[in-house]
Amino acid sequence: MKKITASILILIIAFVLCAAPDNSAAALSGSSGRIYDKSSTGPMVVRIQMRLRELGYLNFKPTGSYKSMTVNAVKDFQVNYRESGYEMQVDGRMGPQSMELLFKYDAMRVSLSGISIPSGPKHSSDTLVTTGSLIPWATVKTMMLAGRSYNIIDCYTGKEFKLQYTGGENHAEMEPANEAALADFMEICGREYNFLKRPVVVVIDGQTVAASIQCWPHGSDTVSGNGVDGHVCLFFDGCYSNVGMLPDVEHTENIYKAAGQH
Repeated sequence: MKKITASILILIIAFVLCAAPDNSAAALSGSSGRIYDKSSTGPMVVRIQMRLRELGYLNFKPTGSYKSMTVNAVKDFQVNYRESGYEMQVDGRMGPQSMELLFKYDAMRVSLSGISIPSGPKHSSDTLVTTGSLIPWATVKTMMLAGRSYNIIDCYTGKEFKLQYTGGENHAEMEPANEAALADFMEICGREYNFLKRPVVVVIDGQTVAASIQCWPHGSDTVSGNGVDGHVCLFFDGCYSNVGMLPDVEHTENIYKAAGQH
């Protein structure tokens, strides 16, 4: 009886081991020869971005879209390995070699020496020079026209700039129409790209609408020749991020500030 019980136990263990998920890079990629690049989208890209963020190479929320920020993060990852003696091509693409190294338990983290995260200019007080109306994104989206530039006013400084609405489902995606518009936008960002989010009002059909903008271009790029790659996110009341349809707490706080309700 003991022999039969032992045999059954061995069979159960063998079955569990065979059924265990394969967490190797090849299994994660779905194919040992698959290459992820700027044209890639989907759940696997999210996993790549999450791992890059976990290791310190990516400082933005995963979107599932392999754009310029992911390319640059992968390049930094590849440079780190090449400088450590690996024969690694630095091309920003996630091929079999990069995938295997990225998902190893002891994958190399980003070096923190000399790194500073840009945060943008600090405002001296919370006093606002202008405020706008709190209008839901579902309504705002019907008011805005793709390809049209809109006046935006920074609530802290009163500085005005124009950005072009290029689309967006969960929030507005905005780009400078040209380099002059980019220069005006950079003024309120402290003349550098950073993760700062600021309360603003957007002038739409004569109405000033409360919103919040971030000074970090990323993702899809629609307008060419404007001196910047990617778009910036403009949030209105009821907007969501592209990750898991979640609200952004900082943007929401800014929107209510811009509406004079905070």
